[in-house]
Amino acid sequence: MKQWSTFKQIMQAMGKHCPAYLLGIFFMSTGWAAFSVMTSILLKNVVDAAQAAEVNKIPLIIVGNVLGGIVILLIYRAGAIVYNVEAKRAHGTICKKVFHHEVRLPYEYYEKHHSGEFISKLSYDLEKTGSIYGSRLRRTVAPILQVTVYLIPMMILSPQITLCLIGVNLIMLLINGLLIGPIRKVSGELSRTNSKMTEKMSNLLQGMEQARMYRAGVQTVDEFVSENETYVKQNDKKIIYTAVLESCSNGFDLLCALAFLMLGIYFVQSGQTTLGSLTAIYSLYGTFSFQFLQLGRYLPELIGCLVNARNIFEFLEEKEEPENWYPDRVTDDGMNKVKPETPMLKLDEIEFYYREDKPLLKDFSMAVEKGESVAITGPSGCGKTTVSKLLLSLYPLLGGEWFLGGSSCYDLSNNEIRKQIAYVPQEPYLFNESVRENIRIGKPDATDAEIENAAKLAYAHDFIMQLEKGYDTNVGERGNNLSGGQKQRIAIARAILKDAPVILLDEATSALDNESERLVNEALKQMKNKKTVVMIAHRPSTIALADKVCAVE
Repeated sequence: MKQWSTFKQIMQAMGKHCPAYLLGIFFMSTGWAAFSVMTSILLKNVVDAAQAAEVNKIPLIIVGNVLGGIVILLIYRAGAIVYNVEAKRAHGTICKKVFHHEVRLPYEYYEKHHSGEFISKLSYDLEKTGSIYGSRLRRTVAPILQVTVYLIPMMILSPQITLCLIGVNLIMLLINGLLIGPIRKVSGELSRTNSKMTEKMSNLLQGMEQARMYRAGVQTVDEFVSENETYVKQNDKKIIYTAVLESCSNGFDLLCALAFLMLGIYFVQSGQTTLGSLTAIYSLYGTFSFQFLQLGRYLPELIGCLVNARNIFEFLEEKEEPENWYPDRVTDDGMNKVKPETPMLKLDEIEFYYREDKPLLKDFSMAVEKGESVAITGPSGCGKTTVSKLLLSLYPLLGGEWFLGGSSCYDLSNNEIRKQIAYVPQEPYLFNESVRENIRIGKPDATDAEIENAAKLAYAHDFIMQLEKGYDTNVGERGNNLSGGQKQRIAIARAILKDAPVILLDEATSALDNESERLVNEALKQMKNKKTVVMIAHRPSTIALADKVCAVE
């Protein structure tokens, strides 16, 4: 039942293009089968005409069949074009849905799931799901349609021989059906193992220094090798099942050929069929038997891919982040609730916890005027970073209320909140692009002059100009070509370029050396009195830059 439900979702995902896709498969499959039937009928008519000494009819028979064959081939080609176009469109649609959904999940989901799990879904499961549109469904449906097309003339020509051949092929089909369960099971195991392997590999790549320096790193390698060996064993199982399928198919193909010859000789000698009919059936038999047995081969493979598709649809069923965390508390007048006299940023007895049995923030309040800077301090684990997550609307409040620019968080959408805040984390992420493009993220339509001005304010311009290609220098994956202080100043330049009224810095100097810290602090001074600055900090030099200090207990 799960497979049937997943199959319906696969078809529904195509939307209005589903009928065209299915018609493409229908005309592609029946068109090719009908062409084989035309060839068989041509052979029958030619043999019968030759036996009856009516040679003058043969040219007319050939011309008629050739014209009919051309029409059928045109139908086949039209079906193939429609099928291929719609299959690629469907695969693109499902990929778009997955990528679109991935970036709209709540922040909590990313914290609870390993990045390797995403990579596995976007590579392994998504590729297998796309193959359903691309070939798996067609290869399963085509044999049914083609066998039906072949059966009609075969039953007309000789029902006795045809029924005997069907009986032999049904035995093979039942044997293939026994392998559906094992193949479905091993496909699910392969998907899960691939996800674990990707997770281990992601851990190794992101923590290569730790992997080389500590025993745990060697252990991660051993775990990856172990998962890889498991994957190989599971894949070997699938290969064995597939080999058994193909071996049985080839064996029964030979058996059917022998049965056909014996039955054909008997029925011709007994006068129950003609030599022409036998010739036509024989020319159809090869493709008929092949397609009949293909149904047993490709159905288990389709079931296996549906297991991967189930993983994709379960992922798509994950709840996305809402536009507003508090739809039931939005006031009728919404933005009309703005009060100019309210501080730029005000937290009023807010409450939050990740676990009910472990309170984190309770009745926490803070107010920051426009152009003022505040340093939020406190011991590790007290909730300082959680305050930043709440201000970025990554999590909803569980109590209290906070205001931004005079507007309640209940009246602002997540997007409206994030537009008004520029964020600089402790470990800024730089994309594998040039310095210029990494700064431009703060304002996609920024000019080169605006980018350079932001870099100067962030005390980044001088070191950028010393790089090999200046602003066009590629920073490498995660900015690995730059030092920690350089990455931090580029992140600050990015925040300055965004030109948001509030700048939020989460331990921006905690991991820097003294010189880098001094330069970053100089950059922070540039923002004083111009922006409302919230700094989560514990270094005295950074705290000293703030107009006031707010301690989280």
